Amino acid sequence: MTATVAIAGTGMRVGRAIGPIEDAVRAAVRDALAGAGMTSPDGVDMIVTVGSDILDGAMVATRSGIAGAYGRELMTVPSSAGHAFAAAVALIESGQANRVLLVGWGEGTKFGVRDGRTIQADPFYARPLGATPAVLATLQAQRLAGRAIDVEAAAGYGAAMRARAGLPPLSGPAGWLVPGWCDGAAALVLAAGSAGVAVADFATIFHPYCPEPDELDPARWVEEATGRLRRPEALRAPLGAIEVGAPTPFCEAAAVRDLLAGQGWTVGDSRLNPSGGGAVAHFGPATGLARIVSVADAIGGSGHGAALDLAGPVGQATTVIVLGGATVLQ
Repeated sequence: MTATVAIAGTGMRVGRAIGPIEDAVRAAVRDALAGAGMTSPDGVDMIVTVGSDILDGAMVATRSGIAGAYGRELMTVPSSAGHAFAAAVALIESGQANRVLLVGWGEGTKFGVRDGRTIQADPFYARPLGATPAVLATLQAQRLAGRAIDVEAAAGYGAAMRARAGLPPLSGPAGWLVPGWCDGAAALVLAAGSAGVAVADFATIFHPYCPEPDELDPARWVEEATGRLRRPEALRAPLGAIEVGAPTPFCEAAAVRDLLAGQGWTVGDSRLNPSGGGAVAHFGPATGLARIVSVADAIGGSGHGAALDLAGPVGQATTVIVLGGATVLQ
């Protein structure tokens, strides 16, 4: 690393249909700036944004402007929260910026209600005409169940996450595969050499989507991404919090299996996904930022944790982010 990067401030608004996303973006940015000891974005070198509306091109400029991009350098990442986070950290590590405001938002309720790309068993251009989310979830389950993880264990995991958030159980043969769609916004101030939660390491991978069972194994993708960490020893310290953002609870359960094996933990450990992940709070490509914020807030200035962002139809774009206090970098 050419520069130590830390999360100096965070902000988040997540809930069921929380109202105008613009208000949520504004509030999340205000909280993140306040946490970094700032009253405005004037000290920010670059704004990096990621949002669910990048998929249809709506409102990107307006919401980026609300995030503070007017008159400032702006990078909009049309991919995932993990990739946006990687881009923001790389800007600081390479010396192109000293302070970056990273903002993400999404209207998950839009995906669940009227967006046909919900829970894709195939890319949206190959989606069967008229297929409902439940039908697509069932197709996805059939492709994944024989390869990634035990179906009953995954169903139990999804039910536990929903219960933790006080939500009723989902019905239907594949109800536990359906994300808990919500609306939300999250913001982070990343700074070079700053006090706060250190970015110990991150790694990201991408596999083109293929519906073959041998290719759909989130645990394998996480294992591959973890193997690319520049400082693999960062995961050897006890992890006080693990948050996973994924298209479905099934992907979350499969993804954490291999990561937790080395720690001797199980999916039922209370330190895993304390805020529920995609099982209860999924608002599109920016979901991973909420997971990062949750880990940062949980571990504080001295703890150690990891956030996993799985994006794409079933999570094949995977980013592993390791966060920790100052002791992690010693």
